[in-house]
Amino acid sequence: MSFVLSPTLSTPLLKVPLLLAHAVCTYHGMTPPRPLPPPEEQQRFENPDFASRTMNVQVILITASKWACCGFALAEAAAITAQRFPSTTSDWVLSLLLPSTGASLRFTPLSTAACALGIAGGLIRVWCHRTLGQYFTWSVSVQREHKLVTSGPYAIVRHPSYTAWTAMILGNFALLLTEGSYFVEAGWLRRPFGKVLASAIVSYLSFVTVQLISRVPREDAVLRKQFGAEWKQWSRRTPYRLIPYIY
Repeated sequence: MSFVLSPTLSTPLLKVPLLLAHAVCTYHGMTPPRPLPPPEEQQRFENPDFASRTMNVQVILITASKWACCGFALAEAAAITAQRFPSTTSDWVLSLLLPSTGASLRFTPLSTAACALGIAGGLIRVWCHRTLGQYFTWSVSVQREHKLVTSGPYAIVRHPSYTAWTAMILGNFALLLTEGSYFVEAGWLRRPFGKVLASAIVSYLSFVTVQLISRVPREDAVLRKQFGAEWKQWSRRTPYRLIPYIY
């Protein structure tokens, strides 16, 4: 016997608040908490990684990717709302966003999981921003009078912002490419431009994610050198780098 959700639980309208929360959390999770600090405020290290050497370019590309991911989530929320509440305005919204009358924006378990990952990742990123405060930067550096922060998410794993980033990006990929989503149902993946856009977003954000995860040993080495015994005590209390009890 198959299990079928009631119409109330399966309506795509339930996806709208998830999409809105996903867009807000993705926006804040992919936004630097402060402008890049000037060089005189930072103690940089020899052989900086590629992301640190090209930080100004990375900020531009991440900002463009952020607006694309948030824009598609907001477009889907608008299209679902317009489908469920017919009006002259709704007809205009659908003609702009969803010209294909056969499109089906569905509330699926995968889209729910995608939004959950995006929301959780974004919220944890913001938690990291607020816990580190002025010390949170996108480049590998130690600032003047830098203090080792070991509270909040940093008492769970040593690099929670990278864990959160990975979850947030995976959620965005799943929401972008899963059946029933706006990007798929509106036919973007059937158009050359849509294929290029999806490939660019997925390739670039995958590259950034790999770059961030590859920083983990380097950042540990930088902090160990800077804070010595204090870092060693923290690493004993918080032995996992990214995922509790795993890594």
